[in-house]
Amino acid sequence: MGRARVSSVDVALRRGVGAITLGLIEGRLDARAHAALADACAALDLEDDLRAVVLRSRGKAFCVGDADDVTIDGVDGITAVGRLRVPVLAVIGGDALDAGLELALACDLRVAARSARLGWPGASDPIAPRHGASQRLPRVVGGPTAARMLYLREIWTAGAGRDAGLLHAVVKREDLAARVRKLVATLAARAPVAQRYAKETLRAASDLPLAEGLRLEGDLYVLLQTTRDRAEGVASFHERRRPRFVGR
Repeated sequence: MGRARVSSVDVALRRGVGAITLGLIEGRLDARAHAALADACAALDLEDDLRAVVLRSRGKAFCVGDADDVTIDGVDGITAVGRLRVPVLAVIGGDALDAGLELALACDLRVAARSARLGWPGASDPIAPRHGASQRLPRVVGGPTAARMLYLREIWTAGAGRDAGLLHAVVKREDLAARVRKLVATLAARAPVAQRYAKETLRAASDLPLAEGLRLEGDLYVLLQTTRDRAEGVASFHERRRPRFVGR
């Protein structure tokens, strides 16, 4: 009897950048993958030095939906990705459909291969999204464009996704790794506390009135001045050297 295939989620941390790699059966998130993804996010979020997370898949597709065993009241790995305190970069080497689209939307930055497709065909759930697409997609591409995708079940090319603002960059598949390395290098150079505060204020921009959002931004800026990383940034500038941030 052959060995049963199981999904996997690998996690690593190097120089302040977390890496989550999905190994999905038929490109779908089953209950095991959701739980492992949630655990990976929880482990990374405990790291003081965490500055960014890169999320990718080993398969031909990024993710094409949920498996049949996923229940609405179960552990939601996509929600866990959306709650990470630092910027998350989705590396979309192939199709991101249904729950795969929702997983990409839970990330902050999205880079895709030209051959990738994105959309909500509704193959895994013919009724409605359940991992945040109805809320995150309008915030990213605007209400009318989101309505078109969700109502008409449109599938976009990567180029259309970039034009709509869903993707930040689209490159040839063979150039994807190089583009990701460049972005990761930029993210890794940032101070961890500043990265977390920046994400917190950007999140608030979707939910808070302008006056409250500005107040939050001001409060976090004052807090940032009290951190060791802020002092290190000033010292490294005057000493003409690269800063050594510690996330405190």
